[in-house]
Order: sequence, then C-alpha cells, then structure tokens
Amino acid sequence: MMNVPTADGSKSDLQKETVPAFDHENLPSTLGAELIFRFHRLLKGAGIYDPNNDLIDRLTQECLQAINPFIGSEGNLLLRVIRDNFFFNNIRIQVKADRFPIFKTFSREMEKRCIGELEFTGQVSAKDLKNFVYILSGLEEKNESNYLYVQQQLRSLKIQGIQVGKAEFFKEEDLYIDSDEQRRYSKEIYFKAIDLVKDVTDSVRSQKLLNMRKAKHLMQKAVDSIMQDESALLGLANIKNYDEYTFNHSVNVAIYSLALGQRIGLPKKLLSHLGMAGLLHDVGKTKIPPEVLNKTENLTPPEWALIRSHPVTGTEIILRVKEWGELSTRLISAAFEHHLRYDLSGYPRMARKRNTTLFGRIVALADFFDALIRPRVYRRFPYVSEKILGFMLERAGKDFDPSLVKIFINMIGVFPLGTLALLNTNEMGIVVQNQEDTELIDRPKVCLLTYSDGEYRKGKVVDLKEVDESSGAYKRSILKTLDPNEYNINVAEFLI
Repeated sequence: MMNVPTADGSKSDLQKETVPAFDHENLPSTLGAELIFRFHRLLKGAGIYDPNNDLIDRLTQECLQAINPFIGSEGNLLLRVIRDNFFFNNIRIQVKADRFPIFKTFSREMEKRCIGELEFTGQVSAKDLKNFVYILSGLEEKNESNYLYVQQQLRSLKIQGIQVGKAEFFKEEDLYIDSDEQRRYSKEIYFKAIDLVKDVTDSVRSQKLLNMRKAKHLMQKAVDSIMQDESALLGLANIKNYDEYTFNHSVNVAIYSLALGQRIGLPKKLLSHLGMAGLLHDVGKTKIPPEVLNKTENLTPPEWALIRSHPVTGTEIILRVKEWGELSTRLISAAFEHHLRYDLSGYPRMARKRNTTLFGRIVALADFFDALIRPRVYRRFPYVSEKILGFMLERAGKDFDPSLVKIFINMIGVFPLGTLALLNTNEMGIVVQNQEDTELIDRPKVCLLTYSDGEYRKGKVVDLKEVDESSGAYKRSILKTLDPNEYNINVAEFLI
C-alpha cells in the first residue's frame, strides 16, 4: 500500500491504527463492533482523502470483509445508532473499553448528519460502498432531511443494496436529550441516592427490612442517566459536603463505578449491580461509632483497628440480609475488597492469596479517587485532581488494576470536571465537559467566570478546541489549574 503522509510528513492516524482480527464466532455483537470500527475509519478517511487514494481502497475492502460475509449468510445487515447505544440486527452491541472513544465519536458524527440507521440488503461492491461513504461525508450538519437526500442519491447512482434511516432519539422515556433537563434529572437521582444510603444505614442500625424494589429501581435510573450523558452525573460527584461525607462519598463511588463500568462495556444489568455495590461498599462503617468515624485528631491503635475492620463487618452485614438475592455476591466483592489493593497488600489481610474481582477493583479505584478529591471533617481542603491521577498511575499494578487506571484517567480527563483553570487569555473558568475525541482530551469545555459584587458568577461556556480562523491557533488554552478554595468558589454550583 502506498503511504499517504500528513502535512508534516508523518503517517496519518488512519495508517497507524491496526485492524483487529475479525471474530466470526461471537456474532452478531462482535461483528457489529467490527463493522462500526471499520466503517468509522472509512468515514473519517473520506473526509481527508480523495476516493482514488490507496488508503481509501484498503479501508473500503476492510469494511466489505465485515459486511458481505454476514449478508451472505443472514440476508441483511441493519445497524442502528440511538444516542450512544448501538444495535446490530436489533441486538445491542457491548462496546469494549479500548474502542469506547471511537464509538462515541462515530455516534456524534452520525448524530450531526441526522442519520440513525444503515441497512445493507444485498452484496455490496467496493464502488457502491465508496460512493455511499462520500455521500455521507459531504452531508450538511443538523439537516433532518439528510436521509431523504441520501436515498435520492443512492437511487440516482442505481445503488439498491444500501438504505438509510433518520436518527431517532426518544427511545426510552427515562432518557432526556435536552442537556438542562438531563442535568435536572441526574440531580434528582443523585439526591434520591443519598436518601437511599441514609435508609440503608438506618435499616442496618435498627435491623429493619430495606425496600429493595425501590433501591433497584433507583439504580436502574442511574444506569440510564450514565448511559445517556455520563458528564451530568459525574459533575454531581463534585458536590463537597463534609458534614454528610459518608452519604455523599457512597453515592459518588457509585457514580464513578457506573461510568467506569460503562466504559469497559458491562451490560445494563451488571451496571445496575455495580452501582449498588459502589453505593454500599462502606456499609460496614454503620457499625463504627460516629465519634471514631469523624474524629479530627490522630486515631489510637484500637480506633484504627476498628476502622480497618469495616470491610469484614460490611461483608457480614450483607450476608445477613437475605433480600439482596443474586446481588449478594457482587455486594460482598465491593465491601470486602475495596481496600485490599491490586497486589493484596492492603486490608483485610488474606490467609490465602486469591485474585480480586472486577467489581472489587472498580470500586477500589472509585473509592480512592473520591476520598482524596473531597474534603472531610479533618481535612477541609481536597487534593488537586491531577496529583491524585498521577499517584494512581504511579501505583498502577500495585494498588490498582493498571488497565482500569488508564480507562479511568481517560474517563476523568486531563482536567476533570470541576477543575478551576487559568486560561492564556487571563480568564478564569471551570471545566464543565470533556471532549469525546481523545486527541482533544486537554481541550475541554469551560464555563468562564465573571466577578461582581464580591462573588464569582457563571459566564458563557467556551470550547477550548475552537480555532482562530485567521491564525489557525487555538483561541484559548489552559495555562494552569487553580485551587478553588483560595477563591472561595464552590465548583459544584457551576456544574449542577
């Protein structure tokens, strides 16, 4: 294949990426994932290269290798995109962590073009597939009649085996497309989850039954919210209430766990279980006296031993509650393992070495991050998020699962939601949304702050990926991060 250099002479990202071996045994989900991966690269290439380019020829052939064999055996191939959910012949595709950013970008590209369905009803030629992709590539953004235009172009080119459908957004009554409505909905879930943790605490202390139906229904809503817009709930995890640290912390751990679980492709049912595991990982602390739990001075050896006993106590509590049913095993994993560490050097001490569970490793990461980024009664000022992420990288393979650490950092971003930043324009702002494109992870959306009457207020939201048309340089960049406590800024107010 002929190399196609970029402007600086290096190979393009499309050339650097390798295509994984195609798995024909785990159809249709695996084939659907492969098709999206390959079609995304072809669509991306069509926006850069001429149709006769050698690279486009190769990417076209790779797509055909995913499409035609399946059509030969099944007769048709239907790919539907509903927000960030992908369905292949009406079966939902589970997205693996290493491809999550690509799938997210592809979803946004299709959404911009108002195309929600691609259907192949017969064997496709290289010529027809190329023509089709270049039609899609040239579509006007946000034009809801695009699907009609594509159908017309396909007819004029006598391409009969390819069809498209309009993007559909309202598929689940609990999901909201309007960002303000989504934030309100997420906020409602967040505070209901805090009330649920309080109910669990009261139930454990008074030995009363917990309303399991209510708990499971709430967690299903949280899963839907994360799948719709993870930034809405992640933003709420910036709420810093040291007076109710235990309750807020438990909800935040559930949120981070859900977001990470979605990134690694857990199905919806397991996500719900993971959220409950995060919510109840510290249930053992209900047996620790408040005067010990909230002590501001150094703990005595007996008090420290009591604190370290909470994973075992939590496990015992869960085992006694029969209403958990199939959830029990996963709740135990989180409660018992969240301080064990990846190399088992933490606590409780193990008499016999064994591998920790996926749920335990996820909750351990979420617990550690939220514990340091938020203040407590004895530490009113949290650690800077960049330092926490750096420490997590240093301890990957020792304290934390190295694969999960990389995914978690990619999810949180170089500048996590709620980061107070000084821009090169001498403006100050708070990070309110990270970019879907991992290449722009250091260029989030920022809410600028205005100062008047002795306090900071919300200004306009700017996108740091915006470029000045005359110079080609970015309009704004982050110079450094700032400590919001020095400016008496509660970042949660700017996110919710």
